[in-house]
Amino acid sequence: MRTEDDTPLAGRTLLVESRADKDALAAIGQVFRHRAANEEALFLSFNYAEVPVGRRFDCCFQRADQSDVAWVTITVIAVTQQFRASWDEIPHGWKTLTLLRFEPRILSMISDLPEASNWYEHSVSVCISDRQTWEARTASK
Repeated sequence: MRTEDDTPLAGRTLLVESRADKDALAAIGQVFRHRAANEEALFLSFNYAEVPVGRRFDCCFQRADQSDVAWVTITVIAVTQQFRASWDEIPHGWKTLTLLRFEPRILSMISDLPEASNWYEHSVSVCISDRQTWEARTASK
């Protein structure tokens, strides 16, 4: 069990691999209710800490170029994994299928990601965090 407070500030990022395709949603994502136009089901890589449903973030940036950043409200709406159960959090150290809400709309940085039917099909290319984390990551550059 690892909390966000136990994680160095610069490491508090959700690591996005890809968008979930229709096969993934049918096989794994049945626990997700109908998605709104501003919600996206994403395959996330190993998580940095226990992150509860309802947690909000405010920036999204390219992993390869952290200066390519977009400011938007991102909320964790639902979480599942291969067991197809709805979870109350993104667990520390797990890869998950997570439903995120982007307000006011889904960023092209997210909608341009490739679709996948499972984890490991694509490497992490986008990170989601809050402003303090992004600033900590980019301060030394």
